[in-house]
Amino acid sequence: MPEIIDHIPPQALADWRCWLQQQPVSELLCSRYARGRRECYYGLGVTLHKTPTVYVAEQADRVQTLGDRYLPGWHSALLCEYHPGVGINPHRDHTCFAAWAVMVNFGQADFVEYPSREKVITPLSDGAIVRLNTKILHAVRPVQHLRYSLTFRQLKPEYQPETGQQQALPI
Repeated sequence: MPEIIDHIPPQALADWRCWLQQQPVSELLCSRYARGRRECYYGLGVTLHKTPTVYVAEQADRVQTLGDRYLPGWHSALLCEYHPGVGINPHRDHTCFAAWAVMVNFGQADFVEYPSREKVITPLSDGAIVRLNTKILHAVRPVQHLRYSLTFRQLKPEYQPETGQQQALPI
């Protein structure tokens, strides 16, 4: 079950929302799991193919600072934008990522996990910072209002590029 470990202070949420709305999100992922979701990677990006490509993605000091605070040693942060009616179907995160991640929730969402035959629903409030095991089958129900999530992950050692070997993603 996801563990709520902290919250973004209410006075900082408005500043974060302004920043979120200015980010270069796009429909990068052609996925049956997340139709309509827009996203942007920070730190290292990953093409989520069977054999993933790791590339240098956007850099942002505020993302770096937040990630360092809640998941020291993070490699990749994924910003996702969900418009009303958009969610993400049950899935496990790509094998290139370590199991544990930290997600910052901006807006309201129902996070669903399937640790066994029973599903567990965790309502996420605006600003919630959540530690979760991404190898457990999980989903997000379609949202009613605009929602963002910023998820910090670590790459497994075998997927970490050697210094100087990170690829730039062709445009």
